[in-house]
Amino acid sequence: MHGLPRDDLTLKVQTNEIAKLTLNQRKEVMTWLASQIDIETAPPYFRPFLTELFDRLTCGRLTQKDFNTYGMQLARALGMIPSSERRKNSTNPLAGLKGSLAKPPKSKREKLEQQREQFSALIDRYDDLKTKHQDKIDRLDKRLKKMSKDPEKPQTEDDIDFDTPVEDIKLSEEQRAKSKAYADEVTERLVSGEGPDPSLQSINETLKNANVISTYEEKVDLPAELPEGISEEEVVKTLTEKRVRYDFSMSVTQLELDVEKKVVVTKDGERKIFSGSTSEIGPPGYSVTWQALVTLAVMIGQFAMPLNRLATMLSTGMKRFTSSGLSRIAHYFAQRFLPIYLELADQLSDSRIWSGDDTTARVLEVSSYFSKLPKNGESPPPPWQPYRTTVEAQETYSLCIKLNEARSKLKEESGRAVDHIPKMEPSLSVLVGRELDFESKRRDGKGPKQSLNTTVLTGRSEMDDPKSLIVFYRTHFGGLGNLLDMLLKRRNPKYSKVTVQSDLSTVNLVTNPELTSRFEIESCGCAAHARRPFALYEDQDKLHAPYMLTLFQGLALHEKLLDNHGRNRENVLAVRGTDSRSLWEDIKALAEKLKKKWSKATPLGTAARYIIKHFKKLTAYLDNPHLEATNNLRERLLRTEKLIEKSSMFRKTIEGRVVLDIIRTILQTAVAADVSVQEYLIDVLKTDPKKVAKNPELYTPKAWASNRPKN
Repeated sequence: MHGLPRDDLTLKVQTNEIAKLTLNQRKEVMTWLASQIDIETAPPYFRPFLTELFDRLTCGRLTQKDFNTYGMQLARALGMIPSSERRKNSTNPLAGLKGSLAKPPKSKREKLEQQREQFSALIDRYDDLKTKHQDKIDRLDKRLKKMSKDPEKPQTEDDIDFDTPVEDIKLSEEQRAKSKAYADEVTERLVSGEGPDPSLQSINETLKNANVISTYEEKVDLPAELPEGISEEEVVKTLTEKRVRYDFSMSVTQLELDVEKKVVVTKDGERKIFSGSTSEIGPPGYSVTWQALVTLAVMIGQFAMPLNRLATMLSTGMKRFTSSGLSRIAHYFAQRFLPIYLELADQLSDSRIWSGDDTTARVLEVSSYFSKLPKNGESPPPPWQPYRTTVEAQETYSLCIKLNEARSKLKEESGRAVDHIPKMEPSLSVLVGRELDFESKRRDGKGPKQSLNTTVLTGRSEMDDPKSLIVFYRTHFGGLGNLLDMLLKRRNPKYSKVTVQSDLSTVNLVTNPELTSRFEIESCGCAAHARRPFALYEDQDKLHAPYMLTLFQGLALHEKLLDNHGRNRENVLAVRGTDSRSLWEDIKALAEKLKKKWSKATPLGTAARYIIKHFKKLTAYLDNPHLEATNNLRERLLRTEKLIEKSSMFRKTIEGRVVLDIIRTILQTAVAADVSVQEYLIDVLKTDPKKVAKNPELYTPKAWASNRPKN
């Protein structure tokens, strides 16, 4: 076993037949283990595990879940399953309900028929599971009522033991028939409408890493070699068999450029030199190509590759790269795309639906400043003083312009070189700060916020076009609600209504009275956020928490099947308005029950009260086919923050964070637009920067794709 890959070990544990043992078989296995294992001779660190395991056996309370749990714990201890998996399949609400078409369909009609059968089977299987959970709870409630009235009354055949696994519960023929009929009804709603509507396409297309790798095809002929003693004359037939091999490598190519220079003497006797341009190959003043810039942006923006590690990997005897050198190249890339970044912020401000999330960002420049603040006395200005707000950023920018004008005037009047006087270039932080505040005020009025966060916000610039999705990153002192405030100030007044989907935390809400009076802001919650506590703390209530997870599983199944068939307004509203709404009512009823059982100081009590309090916002998506059931995409888009926090150079300075914000915004928006990321980035980089700065709206990924000649 030690020679097998980890994935093979994990697969063996997760697909083992022990999951199908009956209660008596499990007890028989544990009895056999107890007779074979001497706890006293076991290693000291392993004895507590065995002791607890056999204690559970002797008290006769070993359930299927206990059996699986102890097996998982043992597998984790042996390194067969990663310890980070707190709960098996906790992030996949559809675990156990997967299905696939039996065979490739030959026609659209056959595909639809197979789809109906698959949908009906999945829903039937799910409804059986839901009915078993409800049946178990109802029968236990009935038993408890009997016991409260007559504790001495013996148990009847209708009673069900608390530890009986849900899968062991048998449904009546009437219950089975009801589930089958219900499955057929839901299937009819799923396949209703006139086929897929592109405007309702799932937003999860932004998770693809498509088009960031260049691919090439090469044909190689491999002639057959005849052994000694056999001549070509003896060959009676030659066949060719097609085979495929894939090659991938990280390579550094040195391009030797012979730049021609021509010396010209004009009629006036003036001597001039003209040379070939390298603008088609790479940026002026840098020893890399446009392709290298794009590869660097993808490595750090898409995959959070640390620059030091990347520099080490790329360095050879021919060329040595450094992290600081790569950082300067990344900064140049961000400068070139800054006008497009700000244009995307403008377009995003008018989006009808916003979905966002944020997470803490660790920047050494910031933490160092706060750690050195004096306990008493006046604090020194922070490093971000020049761009704290849009007003201060504009003042800094104007000062840079004036100093540069004075420098030019001095050179003109004196007729001497002024190279000893540095040119004042405003930083990216200042240029972005002119449009978006870097520092937001606390809501209690006690100074500015001191928590640095990275916020990601998505929205379509064109409501009916999923390829117009904008994915916008911004690192700032504040949260999602503060970024929404900034965008609402730029919003076109004619778009007076906007829907905001988030985790409903108070820091994500817009509270500015001026803005709330001008705009109608509808808040929408996230079903996954409401579900998560029941997955994490399922072991605290082994009766109701699994049932709650099963109800959320039904919601996820509805959304998955809508994606599989193709969304249109009719089937989305039919399924959500009937079937998903019914599940939400069950969720609310169960939350009311849990509220009475668990105090608000417990995780499950808090989770139940969250559902009840925000029920209207959690179910807002049911009436809007453009809304998602969850906000999971934004959470996934922020996962690289943890990698950056520990290993990336962009955790050192605020300027580095701005560079990363711009790169990630451009990359993710380009992927969402379904363009060739490589072609798009290189084409924009080759374009005159002044031209891009003058009309950035023509160079957003969506606009670039629209203006490309059709093949």
